[in-house]
Amino acid sequence: MECFLSCPRGLEEITAENIKPFCSSVSPGMGGVEFAGDLRSLYSVNLHSRTGMHALVKLHKIKARSNDELYNGVLDYPWHELITPIDTIFIRSRVRSRYFDNAQYASLKVKDAIVDRIRKKTGNRPDVDKVNPRYSLFLFINEDKGSIYLNSSGNALSKRGYREKIHKASLNEALASGIILLSGWKPGQPFYDPMCGSGTFCIEAALIGRNIPAGYYRKGFAFQKWHHFDNRLWNKIVIEAREKIVHERFPILGYDNIYANIDLSRQNSRRILIHNYIQFKKAEICDFKPEKPGVIIINPPYGERLGEENELTGLYQLIGDVLKTNCQDADAFILSGNMELAKHLRLQHQSKIPLKNGKIDCRLLHYPIRHGKYAD
Repeated sequence: MECFLSCPRGLEEITAENIKPFCSSVSPGMGGVEFAGDLRSLYSVNLHSRTGMHALVKLHKIKARSNDELYNGVLDYPWHELITPIDTIFIRSRVRSRYFDNAQYASLKVKDAIVDRIRKKTGNRPDVDKVNPRYSLFLFINEDKGSIYLNSSGNALSKRGYREKIHKASLNEALASGIILLSGWKPGQPFYDPMCGSGTFCIEAALIGRNIPAGYYRKGFAFQKWHHFDNRLWNKIVIEAREKIVHERFPILGYDNIYANIDLSRQNSRRILIHNYIQFKKAEICDFKPEKPGVIIINPPYGERLGEENELTGLYQLIGDVLKTNCQDADAFILSGNMELAKHLRLQHQSKIPLKNGKIDCRLLHYPIRHGKYAD
């Protein structure tokens, strides 16, 4: 199968590295990774990928410059061999083309072609289900080239199953995991998040440290509803992964100055029974002083609302001062969505990696804290 694993922008290389052991070929692109393999590959990528969002199987290519050409191109595919009239379907579209100015209408034409083909061959047609379809399809059109993919993941792979309430500044779990992998943190090294919010960085670090697959606690994947789902193969893959889980404890610590955030972090970690491997404590950022050097990851606010930027200047200065004074020999990584605010850290970054946090352009800044003192 030819497949595509989408991921947050900036994580393409790390995503490719993460899934390489499960695929016959892997090639990072823009916004994701092309990969090839069999059913074992597809199931394994869904279970193990820490930074992927949707694992998509390529079904059909089309060349079209009008809605009629699009309809006829889709009609050519033997949809009745995959989808039966008792199934449900849903189509999402991403269109960048001068020939198609309405992505919704393009989705409608594709849906019409699929159901018409099935009705012609079977006498009946499948229904559309936006919430929980058996077969979820993605249509991509770039100018006059179109591709239709089958979504094997269902909900985004970033939805691990440990978050019910969403903290207002919560990071996508796939992005958080990618940042940890980019930091070079190794299990056994102390890991700190002094502004942990809902605990995403710490929980993802614990999953990585214990070698628990990212999708291990999910309620399910779309491919489990397909007609040709191989349950025996899937169970074998899960058992193999379970046998490789590590039960060693590592120093993973999260702090926040709001008790409700600490409580939420504990709830999230308890939901997947990983709470005994993480320490969450209420503490002010000014009091942060790691006992041992390690990796520190911080996602401070970016000042998105009007007038908020000036209020945050002092916070960024404080973060920089605490790192310089209390964190000698640590490696600090700060995800910044506002480089003007980042200047107030008054630290020299060693590297700057472009990332996307949703629609916000960010930079992952690496500060090796090796020398320098801050006088109160």
